[in-house]
Amino acid sequence: MKRSGSDAGPGGRAVFLALATAAVALTPLACGRSGPEMARVSGTVTYQGKPVPKGTVSFVSTDPGRRNATGQLDQNGNYRLQTEEPDDGAELGDYQVTLYSHEEPILDYRPKVPVKAQRLVPQKYEDPKTSGLKRTVKSGSNTFDFELTD
Repeated sequence: MKRSGSDAGPGGRAVFLALATAAVALTPLACGRSGPEMARVSGTVTYQGKPVPKGTVSFVSTDPGRRNATGQLDQNGNYRLQTEEPDDGAELGDYQVTLYSHEEPILDYRPKVPVKAQRLVPQKYEDPKTSGLKRTVKSGSNTFDFELTD
C-alpha cells in the first residue's frame, strides 16, 4: 500500500506541527527591527585643532520618551553612536550633546593624596546644560563633527 504525503501518520504530523510552530514563533525575529526609526550617526571630535583620542560622546534626548545614544572616541577622535547595538545609531529627533574625556592616571603605588584624572576637554562639555552642543538626528546617515574650544 502506498502512502501519500498527507498521510504521514502520527509521528509525521507531530514533526510537521513542531516545525510549523517554530517557524511562526521565529517569524518576528526575521522581519527586522521594530520600534522608532533609527539613523546612523558618526563624526569627529577635536579640541584645539587636535583629535580627542579617548572618551565618550553622548546624545542626550530632549524628549523624555526617546532613548539617549553614546559612542566611544577612537585615537583619531572618531565616534559612531549606538542606542542598543553597536553602530545602530540614534532615534530621530533633537539632542543635547556631552563629551567626557579624561586621561586616567596609572598608579602603581598608593598616593597620600588622591590623584585627579586629567581632563582632555573642558569640563563644560560634560554637562548637557553647559556644553552648548545641540544636534538634530534626521533619517539616513548623519555626520556631526565637533570642534571644541575653551
